[in-house]
Amino acid sequence: MIAFLLAAAFVTINFGWIDLIDGFTGFVDQQRNPVLDVGWGALFGIVVPIGLLSQLRHPERRIAGLQQCALVAVALAAAGIAGEAWRYLLLAGGLAGAVAILVALHPARRTFLRRGRVVWPLLLVACAAVVPCLVYASRMASAQRRHLPPADAVSNGLHHWTVLAALALTVPLLAGLAALGTAGWRIPSWSAALASVGWGVSCLRYPDAAGAEGRVWALAAVIWGMAALVVTELEARRIRRSLPTLPAPAPVSAV
Repeated sequence: MIAFLLAAAFVTINFGWIDLIDGFTGFVDQQRNPVLDVGWGALFGIVVPIGLLSQLRHPERRIAGLQQCALVAVALAAAGIAGEAWRYLLLAGGLAGAVAILVALHPARRTFLRRGRVVWPLLLVACAAVVPCLVYASRMASAQRRHLPPADAVSNGLHHWTVLAALALTVPLLAGLAALGTAGWRIPSWSAALASVGWGVSCLRYPDAAGAEGRVWALAAVIWGMAALVVTELEARRIRRSLPTLPAPAPVSAV
């Protein structure tokens, strides 16, 4: 119930879905800040809610959902420090506190810091994103430090330059987390891929908007996200096939 309420708060009063929709349509802000908005929407309309909602069923199999939210908190704090946007530390601290409570209540809390079997193809996919994401995060943090316009790309008093930097840090972190093979590893992989595709599609629609990097990098982000999804599902199928098959129970004859 706590996870559901938190997810609902992030997508509603924290404007996760509103900004996500604006990133694709430009309807909410009359196409003023679609890419800046999609950064906020990708984190708080996709990544964090997916991580939280994954705990509603069989949470013992999906500790990766909470690990994912913890990494988002780390990315928000790092982006806040890099961009000198100190209020982001409060947001990061609030998310980290919520994750701590959920971990304390989790039936598999002892596995929170435990990794599984490394998924090597996903690790390669994650590594491919590191350099471009770090470069983009640096540029977004620099824009925040210089207080570049637009000034109205704000949610709950937090400017979106910093959240774009946090998103750029989150994507490779989540792909790396998935590569560690923790319980529910497909959750961060899908989340990273959807966030990357979401940012890419927004930039394809609005290549000249603030926060966009043009159509070439937008297309690269979409291709990376789709490749991550393909690798994830192929590896999940391979892992399932490699699991030992339990023998069927012997029929019980009536006496």
